[in-house]
Amino acid sequence: CFYHGWSFDGSGECTAMPQLPKGKAIPRAACVRPYALEVREGIVFIWCADGLPTKDPPASPDDLDANAGDFDVYDFVVELPYDHSYLVENLADPAHIPISHDRTPGGGKRENAEAYVMEVDEATSDGFRGRFRPESKPADSEKSWQDLIFEAPGVVRYRGTPIENFVFGGALHCMPLGVGRSRLLFRTYYSSRGGIPRVARWILALKPTWARHLNSCKILEQDIKLVTSQEDHLARSDSTFADEKLL
Repeated sequence: CFYHGWSFDGSGECTAMPQLPKGKAIPRAACVRPYALEVREGIVFIWCADGLPTKDPPASPDDLDANAGDFDVYDFVVELPYDHSYLVENLADPAHIPISHDRTPGGGKRENAEAYVMEVDEATSDGFRGRFRPESKPADSEKSWQDLIFEAPGVVRYRGTPIENFVFGGALHCMPLGVGRSRLLFRTYYSSRGGIPRVARWILALKPTWARHLNSCKILEQDIKLVTSQEDHLARSDSTFADEKLL
């Protein structure tokens, strides 16, 4: 415990208490409830229900644990001033990118905004799986399509169609923190070999991590005023996305 320094074992029993007088036994009541924990792809997942987990933690289609040496991974964590459901909706919406992030590195250009063709392959209470492409891109080319996967309640995944052994993917973990607050674990990865020219890889490697974080956060900050105004409007009108014909 970072507050008073008490230590516990895996069963929740207290094993050390710095404030305990000499000769005194640790009180039986000094224990905590244990929870099942698993580390998957470098992320710590905790099962907050009773008993053993009934499902595995979410993992990328490319299994970054088994294939750790095959990918370069970039990630960061940021907290945002709106509900996690709005964060999910924002991240699963590729159509806003050229408008909201006009000429921002990692964004797009306003004049390139266009319709998207979207196909849903599967939709259940656990989420959906599909793909999308810009309408101007040929439908018969695999390079035109990106996979979009939503794993309820808060994981959005993007994955480009593998081209000549090159794979690019994104795993966006959206977590609720409270009313009107959320946390995003942003992660992208791409094949360590092939796909990106050697010079581009060298330039990317030279860019400090803090500089990459600044640009990534800038994209999210550009959306804050838009998403919070949307959230505020629905709250004041006591309506939902469906009522507003947004879904």
